[in-house]
Amino acid sequence: MSFLQIGFLGALAALAIPIVIHLVFRQRSKRVDLGTLRFLRVVLQQNARRRRVMRWLLLSLRLACVALLAVLFARPYWLAFRPAGEKQTVAILIDRSATMDVKTDGQRLIERAVASARDIVTGAGSNTRFEIAFFDHAVRPVAEANAESVKRGQRDLSSSELIASLKAPEACAGGTDYGVAIDWARDVLAKSPAGPRQLHIFTDLQQSGLAWSEVDTLPDDVVTHLHDLGRSAVNNIAVTEARPERTWLRPQEQTAIHVTVHNGGLFQVEKVPVTLTLTSGSRKIELNEQIKLLAPAAVESLRFDLPPLAEGTWQGVVATPSEDDLPLDNQRHVALVASPPYQVLLVDGRSAASPVLAATYFLETSLRLAPPGEIDVTSLFQPRSIPLEDGLPALDKYQVVVLADVGEIDRGDAVKLARFVEAGGGLLVFGGENVTGPRTAALAAAGLTAGSVGAVVNASDLPMRLGTWDAKHPIFAAFSDPQLGDLARLSFAACTQLTPAADCQVLAKFRDGKPAVVERRRGKGSIVWFASSCDQQWSDWTRSRLYLPLMYQLLGHQTGYLAGGPVRSSVLEGTVELPADTQPGVLACEGYALVVNTSPRESEVERCRADDFVNRFGLKLASQTAAPKAAALAQPQQASMGAELIDSEFWPWIALALLGSLLVEGLVANRTAA
Repeated sequence: MSFLQIGFLGALAALAIPIVIHLVFRQRSKRVDLGTLRFLRVVLQQNARRRRVMRWLLLSLRLACVALLAVLFARPYWLAFRPAGEKQTVAILIDRSATMDVKTDGQRLIERAVASARDIVTGAGSNTRFEIAFFDHAVRPVAEANAESVKRGQRDLSSSELIASLKAPEACAGGTDYGVAIDWARDVLAKSPAGPRQLHIFTDLQQSGLAWSEVDTLPDDVVTHLHDLGRSAVNNIAVTEARPERTWLRPQEQTAIHVTVHNGGLFQVEKVPVTLTLTSGSRKIELNEQIKLLAPAAVESLRFDLPPLAEGTWQGVVATPSEDDLPLDNQRHVALVASPPYQVLLVDGRSAASPVLAATYFLETSLRLAPPGEIDVTSLFQPRSIPLEDGLPALDKYQVVVLADVGEIDRGDAVKLARFVEAGGGLLVFGGENVTGPRTAALAAAGLTAGSVGAVVNASDLPMRLGTWDAKHPIFAAFSDPQLGDLARLSFAACTQLTPAADCQVLAKFRDGKPAVVERRRGKGSIVWFASSCDQQWSDWTRSRLYLPLMYQLLGHQTGYLAGGPVRSSVLEGTVELPADTQPGVLACEGYALVVNTSPRESEVERCRADDFVNRFGLKLASQTAAPKAAALAQPQQASMGAELIDSEFWPWIALALLGSLLVEGLVANRTAA
């Protein structure tokens, strides 16, 4: 038998109290001989022995009550034997979401969690195996973050390596998703070796993280220890939204930014200043607004009207200088791009006396949306058409090159196109009479074909129609609903025979199974082949309502507009995938600016109860009154043949014995003379 709270056994010293009371207050009689009472002597002598026995019994019962009370608080338990080779597995989850940056007694919550996790690892025996991970909207195991372990292909780290790897991040910015964390713990514990399994969760119990993921319950034998580090009241003024009306505009155009400010504290705040700062190189714009009164749990909206913006990428923050417990959400990053439309080079492979007969005429007209020489501010693309005979110009200012009925291209131009695609440009190729295997040899040699190019195939009785297409691909996602346009209505009289290569993806097929649209990735760019022509040579689809949107989808995919355009936004939460340890800010990516902000959910600092957390994920908690170190670790006592572990506690029996002793003591005390 052992004790969880062995320090309470010191209370056994209180056993001296009843003994002292018994000795001090015991009855002392003075002997006086009275003649009239001499006949009572016989009776008193007969009862004296019985009274002494009752007094000693009463003293023993009182001593037993005090001893049982001390033992009850010491929490005795029986030890069970297990084989020495059987290890226990302890999984530790440490919350590193944005709210774990809140300080308590001058120390961040994440730092307190890491310190407690280190104590658990330090105090564990050699028969304990650890799985430790930080989590916010994603799970980051400590073993995978250790560069040396990854190099050695090692998953299980030693205690010293674990302690060295357990470091609190400098800043916490992610959103809270308890579901992904519990899911990870379930997987690692289910795969662990036979033996006891425990789970420690260090968190602030943020309520907004409960409902984001559905998970299965943990194995039945997993005992969970929930460490609540949060604060009941957090003062927080947060900028939860900074939304530009347009993130991409033409130079010298104007737009506005809508801002939302939330008071997550318990008290109203007056005169809250809000500042917008935008910079582009050496140019700077600063605008100031003020919220007169912001009540608790209230939300206020502001509008910043920007002046005309010069060409360039403008980035900055909307911030409030309020001093609160969670400074990370006091600002929100924004970015805007002032630039011309996407530059598209149209290469016409068929000479024609009339512009209407040119292979690029209808495509150029649909993209321009304005008379030649003018730029439509609403158009995404600015096309330029050139004949193939003129050769390709410098391609550094273009985002997409379109080859319309282009066959015999100069080998130098083909190499130039290949470099353009590898650097991230888009190439869109349409079929035609000139697009055959022999004539596209230069394109094939440069790796710009989607496999092998065959002869022209003409329709026999019925026109060719699209039979299937990948509705999940960005090009065809807009046509997934037939009410938005049924691509099967388009008809074609002929197509170029394409045999896709192994690294190509067929995006659409004709009804007879021939490839209609094929994509091939090369370097950072993309090559898309459309088997039919983009004019009236093989189809009358230029008169269809689907011609314009389909061309915009094809070019939007090649320029990256369908992926989000030149400015894209993301938040640090489970619905998006970002590299580990990504912090809020404006990131310069290939061809676009990525605005990363903290999830607005992290500004919701309301906490849930421990019972709600346990019931939400079906956890089996360890006893709430057990000492954390003893109950959590259950340190094995190494022996030559095995190890001893906690089997069961029997404090309820001690409590029952104490109650019985008190009842018997009361009966004996009433029947014992003073």
